[in-house]
Amino acid sequence: MLTRKRQLAAKIEAVEGVAETLVAADAKLLVYNPKVSFDVAMFDRNPARPSFSNIGKTPGKRTAGISYRLELKGSGTAVTAPEWGKLLQACGFGVNALKSMNIGAVTNGPFQHGETITGGTSAAKGRVVINTATGATFIYFVTVSGTFSTGETITGGTSTATAVTSSVPTTVGNEFKLVSDNIPCLTQGSYEDGTRKLIKGSRGKVKIGFKSGEPVMLDLDFQGVEAGVTDTAFLANVTYETTKPPVFLNALFSVDAYSAKIGEMDIDIGNVLAVRDDVNDVRGVLSFVLTGRNVTGSFNPEMVTVAAYDFHTKWFSGAEMVVDCTIGSVAGNKFRIYIPKAQYTKVDDEDRDGLQLAKSAFCLNGSVTPGDDEITILAL
Repeated sequence: MLTRKRQLAAKIEAVEGVAETLVAADAKLLVYNPKVSFDVAMFDRNPARPSFSNIGKTPGKRTAGISYRLELKGSGTAVTAPEWGKLLQACGFGVNALKSMNIGAVTNGPFQHGETITGGTSAAKGRVVINTATGATFIYFVTVSGTFSTGETITGGTSTATAVTSSVPTTVGNEFKLVSDNIPCLTQGSYEDGTRKLIKGSRGKVKIGFKSGEPVMLDLDFQGVEAGVTDTAFLANVTYETTKPPVFLNALFSVDAYSAKIGEMDIDIGNVLAVRDDVNDVRGVLSFVLTGRNVTGSFNPEMVTVAAYDFHTKWFSGAEMVVDCTIGSVAGNKFRIYIPKAQYTKVDDEDRDGLQLAKSAFCLNGSVTPGDDEITILAL
C-alpha cells in the first residue's frame, strides 16, 4: 500500500453524529499529507490476585483525528463557493453570497464593516462587508432582507453614512465569516490505496499560512468519532477543481493603511474543541463541538523609522488596526483577507540576513455587537 495514493471525501452531516454515505461528488478535495489517528480508551484490568500479571484490557470510547493541508484556491467561478468551503464551515465559518452595488459619494462615512445599511426607497437591509469610504465606487454587502434598488439612498445604521446607489445588486462571490452558532459537523473518509478510514461527527481547527511567492495554505486538524475501517476502493470518476492556486504576491498588503514589507504571515483561528460523550452510542461519543476560539496572528515586517510607521506606539497604546490583503487577480480564483481589529501583543527585534525585522504577534479582536467579525475571507 502506497502512502501517496490517497483520496479524501467529506460531507456535512444532516444529523449530527450520523455518518453520511460518501460519493464521488464529496471527494473533489486535493489535500496534502492526510493522516488519520485513532484514540481508543483502554481500561486497565489489574485486580488483586497472587500475581503481578495484567489481564486483558477493555476497549472503551473511540475517537479519531484527521489532519491535512490544502491550497487556498477558487472554484473557477466567482459565485460558486470553493470545495473547501464545507471544511471551513466545520471549523466555525459561515458562507454567504457576497453582493455588490455601485454607489456615488459617501457622506459622513465610512460605512462600517458589519453595520446594517437600509434602503430609503426599497427598505431593503444588508450587512456591510469591509469599511467603505468616500472614493469607493461600490459597496460589498450580504443581504439581510429585501432587494435594494438603483437611485435610492442607503444609510448606515451605526455610522449614519449615506450614499446613493447607481446600480442594482449583483452577486460577485462568497463571504466566509466566523459564526458562533449552527456550526455543522462532517463525515470524512480517508481512502488509502484499498482501505477506508471513516470519521463521523467531526469539527476542527484551522490555521492560514501566507508565505511570499507560494500559495496560501490552510492547515486543518479535525477531531471526530471512529466510524469504521474497511477494505474499500477509491471513489471513481471524481471531478477535481482544475484552478491553480494564486500565490502570495502583488497582494496590496497593508496594516493600519501602511504598506508593510513582509515575507510571511500566519493566522490561527484558535478553536476550542470539546467531546460530546454519549453512552447511547456504541463508540461512547456523539461528536466534537466548538466551545470557543481565540484568533491570533503574526507577521515579520521590515523595521522602519518611527516616522514611517511606529510599531511600538501602536503596541503600547493598544491601538486596533485594519489588516487587508488580496491574493490573486482572476475572477473565480481571487481572495481578499480583511481583519478589522488587529492589535499588537508583541513586537520583537529579529534579524534576517542582516536585515532588521519587527517580528510582530497580534490578536484579532471582534466587535462587542454583533461580534463574530475577527476575520473575513472573500472569495471573488
